[in-house]
Formats: sequence, C-alpha cells, structure tokens
Amino acid sequence: MAVTTYTVIGGVIVHENRGGTERNYRPDTLGSTIALTDRTTATDTWEYWPYGEVRTHSGSSQTAFTYVGTLGYCKFSSGSQMTYVRARMYMASRGRWATVDPLWPKEPAYEYVADVTPI
Repeated sequence: MAVTTYTVIGGVIVHENRGGTERNYRPDTLGSTIALTDRTTATDTWEYWPYGEVRTHSGSSQTAFTYVGTLGYCKFSSGSQMTYVRARMYMASRGRWATVDPLWPKEPAYEYVADVTPI
C-alpha cells in the first residue's frame, strides 16, 4: 500500500507525495483545489458549483482535498456525498451541514452560509 504524505504551510496543503508521485496543489481564492500539477503541467483540473459540488474534473488523480480542500475540507471516498470539515460533516448537494451548529440557537441550525434556503 502506497503512503501519501502532505506538505502543509500555514495550515494550507500545498504538496503531496503519493507513493513517489509528487503533485502540487493550486487553489482558488476560496481554497478549493482547481489544479494538481507536476513539475511542469497541470495533471488534473476542477470546477465547482457554488456550494461545493464538483462541476467538472479532468484528469485521473484521486485526492480527498477538492472543495476548499487546501484548507482542510476532506472527502473520505470519491463517491461520498459528505465532506469532513475539521469538526463537522457538510453535504454539498444540499448546501448545508449534516449536524446542528454548535452555536445554535444563536446561529441557524444547519445553514452553511447566511440566506440559504434549506432543501
């Protein structure tokens, strides 16, 4: 089984070594992975819908750190609808948290961002 190691600088994932294959993470301003690159070219690219669902993915690399992934959002499996966000689970398909906000009732119970109508 290949071991994957990550390089993190200032809490941001910038590089991975997956069994000898090295890739650099290229984030957008939100922190979502928009490309994985080797030394010279992009091997994979991603685009996202507004609440984190993958709109397009080109390439064949597997990474759990896609939507806001360079900041720690992590999918446990490629088919998973849930994303781990350091302490809670997020459902991109619904644009909401799977568990009640710990600040509830001061904050809405399941909203991911303000002014989102729950599905």
